[in-house]
Amino acid sequence: MNSSVTIKGTKSGIILVLDPDVAFSDLRGEIKSHFIEASSFLGKNKMGLIVRGRNLSEEEEQEVMQIIADNTQLTITCIIDEESETERLFTMKSHQDKADEDVVPVEVKSTDVPSGSDNNAQVLVGNLRSGQDVSCKQNVVILGDVKPGASVTSYGSIFILGELRGNAFAGAGGDHGAIVMALKLNPLQVRIADAIAISPDAEKGPKLKFKKKRLKTDENEPEVAYIENGHIVKTSYGPSFLRQFSK
Repeated sequence: MNSSVTIKGTKSGIILVLDPDVAFSDLRGEIKSHFIEASSFLGKNKMGLIVRGRNLSEEEEQEVMQIIADNTQLTITCIIDEESETERLFTMKSHQDKADEDVVPVEVKSTDVPSGSDNNAQVLVGNLRSGQDVSCKQNVVILGDVKPGASVTSYGSIFILGELRGNAFAGAGGDHGAIVMALKLNPLQVRIADAIAISPDAEKGPKLKFKKKRLKTDENEPEVAYIENGHIVKTSYGPSFLRQFSK
């Protein structure tokens, strides 16, 4: 009889395959058993989690993360929803045909990063949900959303190919030239070096304001937050910003 749950480990990512025909309530015990058995193999690491076979609700994702936290020494940095639009676009652009060999996160070389302590970037595929934190000394690229209650910290710049609704802290080592870019920039809080800005809807604190908003701005145009005259402002991430920023 085939198992309803299968886990596969890579160097820095886990693939969890769940039988779509079995009720999630019936899968919990088997998920727990598999992670207990694999705990020594997986060790104490930070990894991304890919779920295959079925779409989980946020409540079910939280249950899976709790099972992993209670029965292993792993820290799950993000959950990858392979059915999301971001993941589909990423897959279409990928030249790899062996999905089981994907590693999350991966380290890539980047020559287009305008800021940061070096030209390396930590790439994470998937949404960061409430309670999930990512922190590193490299630039960070996230192929997904950063939900409220999630946070990203980088000594360099942060690039989010999705919506930022949580917290982002770029230039954590004091780099005033770091930036935070997102397809939609609606954060609870943004910090760059020693400057800080919060959501315009918040009651107290320095607000994040849009600078030079054009009357005919493309709603799909990315946005970027950066330091200007000691304050954090945001504007459209386009040719005019890049010309100004590269001076």
